[in-house]
Amino acid sequence: MLSTNDIKAIFRRMADLRVGVIGDFALDLYASVDTQTSERSLETGLDVFWACRPQASLGGAGNVVQNVVALGVGQVRVVGCVGNDLFGREMRHQFGQLGVDTRHLRTLTADWDTCVYTKPMRGGAEANRIDLGTHNHLSDELFEELMAGLETNLTELDVLIINQQFPNPLLNEARAARLSDLLVRFPAVQCVADMRQVGRRVPNTALKVNTDELAWLLHLDRPTAQPALDWCIRQGQRLRQQRNGPLVITRGEAGILYVDDHETQAVGGLPLPGELDTVGAGDTVVAAFGACRGAGATPAQALEVANLAAAVTVQKQHQTGTANLAEILSLHTTYFPHD
Repeated sequence: MLSTNDIKAIFRRMADLRVGVIGDFALDLYASVDTQTSERSLETGLDVFWACRPQASLGGAGNVVQNVVALGVGQVRVVGCVGNDLFGREMRHQFGQLGVDTRHLRTLTADWDTCVYTKPMRGGAEANRIDLGTHNHLSDELFEELMAGLETNLTELDVLIINQQFPNPLLNEARAARLSDLLVRFPAVQCVADMRQVGRRVPNTALKVNTDELAWLLHLDRPTAQPALDWCIRQGQRLRQQRNGPLVITRGEAGILYVDDHETQAVGGLPLPGELDTVGAGDTVVAAFGACRGAGATPAQALEVANLAAAVTVQKQHQTGTANLAEILSLHTTYFPHD
């Protein structure tokens, strides 16, 4: 088990890391909505809803970025697309505040809406979500331009994190295979991927999946409850062999599992009090695991830190939260006071 000094040493090395993130950059847009206003539109005759306290935060691959920055990584670079719209401008503004290198973040004027998860909150609970960017289309020519930018970065990166989650993503199966061919030329770069549909197409990377995604990728019935550790290990080894690459399997309250050709490592979840919000916790795991591995941590050590980081973020309500060193150390001291 890691001591406080061990964790501090890993984070000191993170300060010198150069991390790249490629994938589906999005915004999470929250607002409190009142649907019982007794007001009707004079123009349409329909009920008028009122909203207040709008808040936009980075989501998707953007949430990975803000998690990496919160961990104290020295340099962060992004490769992807935003639309020529108010949400794209807000995303660039937030990246600028974080000091992120956006030279290879393309602003597209056609066939691309900035991806947004619009989340109206009613009575403290999330109502029907409205998603933007579900019908995006990226030409092969623009994708190759992005690959050229990524190739330039890979000569200098220590870690690359790959994200794919929208139904019309930056990375489809063919493009994921193209990315994989490129990564073979840069074996020194630690690669971690969170890809909902096409993770099989990028071997030799650590693929993060949850237990539902693990079952889906193996064409199994979706688990009705949290699967036992033995099931996760067995099915994780099956998928590892099929895709020829390590797996990081998040198991909710049960913790996280890692399997590769040489070892299996597991860390149990922490018994956290109160209501939990798991939105974005997987992004935290990907960011923390990737940064730790880039900083020279073993898979077991990286799992411990990622588990602590995720435990920090799930306690932050109605936001795609992040975890920094101080928060991680505080939680570590609470649960492991005699390290």
